[in-house]
Amino acid sequence: MVVLIGSKNSKRTKYFLKAADKLNIPVHVIAWDDVFAGFNYGSLEGAVVKIDPPSYKITDLSIMQETLLIYQDILKRMSSCRCCFLNTPEAILNVLDKRAAKKELARHGIPVTNMVLDNVNSAGELLDFMKCNKEYSLFIKPVNYSGAAGVLALRLNPVTGRMKLYTSCRLSEGKLYNTKKLFAIDNSTEIINIIDKLAGKDNRNSMPGLIAEKWHPKDSFNGMSYDLRVVLQFGNVRHIVVRQSSGPVTNLHLNNNALDFKELNLPGSIEDDIREICKRAAGIFKGLDVSGIDVMLDRGSRKPRIIEINGQGDLIYQDIFSENKIYTEQVNMLSGKA
Repeated sequence: MVVLIGSKNSKRTKYFLKAADKLNIPVHVIAWDDVFAGFNYGSLEGAVVKIDPPSYKITDLSIMQETLLIYQDILKRMSSCRCCFLNTPEAILNVLDKRAAKKELARHGIPVTNMVLDNVNSAGELLDFMKCNKEYSLFIKPVNYSGAAGVLALRLNPVTGRMKLYTSCRLSEGKLYNTKKLFAIDNSTEIINIIDKLAGKDNRNSMPGLIAEKWHPKDSFNGMSYDLRVVLQFGNVRHIVVRQSSGPVTNLHLNNNALDFKELNLPGSIEDDIREICKRAAGIFKGLDVSGIDVMLDRGSRKPRIIEINGQGDLIYQDIFSENKIYTEQVNMLSGKA
């Protein structure tokens, strides 16, 4: 029996089922709403299971964090189920933790965007670090959010002390909300309040830990910077989409531009390097058959670096709206194990 744990009305579920229908393979869908309400984990025994992420409609980041903690607990419980997983719950958890995953990649010699602080406790601590170490441009990221939620791109002028922050979250009445728009904020008080709130300085809400990474200049195309989402499954690269932006955050749901990888017209040697680094990165995490890997190319040298690796990053609109190859291959592989 092939089982999909997902959100019933999501594009992920819709196009996975389309691929299954085309192949005449039955799939049993278990809705996340039912799992969160209470679930018999024993019902998965003997099944072949794909775990998609829940579709969050939450915008309050503190509530999002509470829901995420419940999700992590469910994954831990699922890890003891006697079934076959596409991506094991342990593998999903391992790459969900950006701090631990980045350290593991670096430990194996994978070129990555450098983590300069593995725990940011407050804006004051962060700014002191930037001044003392002459690191005037940093990305600050929650340890385990996805989809750019809570991601901050911060620049500090070393002479004037003025700051500029790029983020998709806004502070309102003491709460942080995630949006689908990128804002540029230059009010120092607001910037400090946002960082402190995300770092959980007030201790009133459960918030994720924060890490800080070096802001590496990215390669550009037609005057806009870009990075790549690479879908790697079963040891092979299946799709590469270019995420192009006029700002520092490239996530496509923030009204950024998606390009076909071929439009970059990169030399074959660079494409080979991208594929090789992604295979090496995914191979580090046991039980990770499918991954969405974010890769940047250094400006000038075009050396590839892993930004982060996602255990549930296989939804590519350019694929599902054309041949739906990614989900078709997954259904084929899962049915062969059922």
